[in-house]
Amino acid sequence: MTDFLKMSGLNYSYGNDKITSGSFCLKNISAEISEGDFTAVIGKNGSGKSTLIRLIAGINLPDSGSIVFRGKNILSYGKKELAGLISYLPQSNEFMHFDSDVKDFLLLGRYPYKNFTDFRYSIADRDIVMESVKITGIENLLNKKMNELSGGQRQKALLTLSLVQLGTEDDMRGKLLIADEPLTYLDINHQIEIMNLLKKLNENNLTVITVIHDLNLALKYSNRSILLRQGEIVKITDTKDVITEEMIKEHFFIDSKILNYEKNFFINYLPN
Repeated sequence: MTDFLKMSGLNYSYGNDKITSGSFCLKNISAEISEGDFTAVIGKNGSGKSTLIRLIAGINLPDSGSIVFRGKNILSYGKKELAGLISYLPQSNEFMHFDSDVKDFLLLGRYPYKNFTDFRYSIADRDIVMESVKITGIENLLNKKMNELSGGQRQKALLTLSLVQLGTEDDMRGKLLIADEPLTYLDINHQIEIMNLLKKLNENNLTVITVIHDLNLALKYSNRSILLRQGEIVKITDTKDVITEEMIKEHFFIDSKILNYEKNFFINYLPN
C-alpha cells in the first residue's frame, strides 16, 4: 500500500505553555513508513522515541502537522475503527498490578468490535483469543493472574492482546503494531522470544514499529530505522545504513566495529 503511514511537519511539546515553556519538543518530524516494514526507532534516552510512537498511535495529539494512515488523516478515524487497525504495545510494567486472569484480560482486546450495548463476548471472540494464544504460545498462562507473571510472560500476554485487538487473519496486511520498548527488564532469552514473535508477525505482513535500545537486535530484526536526537530525525533509511560505526561514535560516544558473519551484522563495542 502506497502512503501507508506519512508524517508531515509534526511538532509536539509538553506543558501548559506548550511552545514557549522550554519543555521537551518534537520538532518538524516528517517521515514515511511503508507497509510491511519492520522499523526500529533508536536514539539516546530523552531523544523523543516514545513520544513519537505515541503520536503515531494516536495517544498524544501533535501541536501541528499531520499523520496520514492508509490515505486518511489519523484524526479522521473513529477510536474503534483505528483500534482495529493500529495496536499500541506499552511497556509491560504498566500492567504489573493488573489482577485479572490472563484469559479475561485478553478478551479486552475485542472492544473495537463491540457496540455500546453489547457487554458479552461471543464464541467468535473467544476463538480469536485462542488463535492468538496459539501464535504466541502462552496456553499455559491463561489461568494465571497478570500480576503473577514474570516480565517476559507479561510482555507475551500484551503482545497476544495486540493480536486479539487486530484480529488473527492469515494475512495482516494494512495493520500496524507499535511497541514501546518491548524488551525493557527482560532476560536475553525473553528478549529473543519477543523479537522472534514480532518478526514472525512482520513476515505475515504486519507492519511493525518498535522503540529499541539494543542496536544489535535492531540490526538483526529491522529493515528500516529512525534515528532521533533531541526531538528531531537525524536519519531514516535502511537499518544497515543508519546503524554504522560512525553513527555509534557520534551519537553514543562509543568506538565499535561492525562485523559481517554469514550475512548477519554484529556490533563489537571497543574499549575506550
